[in-house]
Amino acid sequence: MLTDQVVADGSLRSVPAGAAFDVRIPWYRSLPYSCVEGLDVAIDGRRIDSGLLRMELGGEEYLLSELAPLHDRWWYVADAAAVTVPLAEPLAAGAHELDVTIHMRIPYIVESDVPLVMRERCVKTQTAQGASL
Repeated sequence: MLTDQVVADGSLRSVPAGAAFDVRIPWYRSLPYSCVEGLDVAIDGRRIDSGLLRMELGGEEYLLSELAPLHDRWWYVADAAAVTVPLAEPLAAGAHELDVTIHMRIPYIVESDVPLVMRERCVKTQTAQGASL
């Protein structure tokens, strides 16, 4: 629905642990953290193990696997979530292709007793900002 807004423009940055960028919820309503079903990330064609990704929501950092029980905490549509991608070295300065697919469960849209899981893919080339130490 809001595919082009999944990866926030100009948000790619180099961090000591690798890279980070901001994602936005691709829906018109806020959803609980538990509705994040998955996140697929590739940088310059290199797929990142989603089990290693961390998301910062509401000022706290989580592994994707830690979000499932958090049905009482809400990701608001106006808020970006920072995603940290572990790399052996900080991301080099310059242009990089981000390929991100976010999987969001929409709990109030149910078909055949199964909630809708929306998958939105966003591919953007962004210039990495310098490392913040």
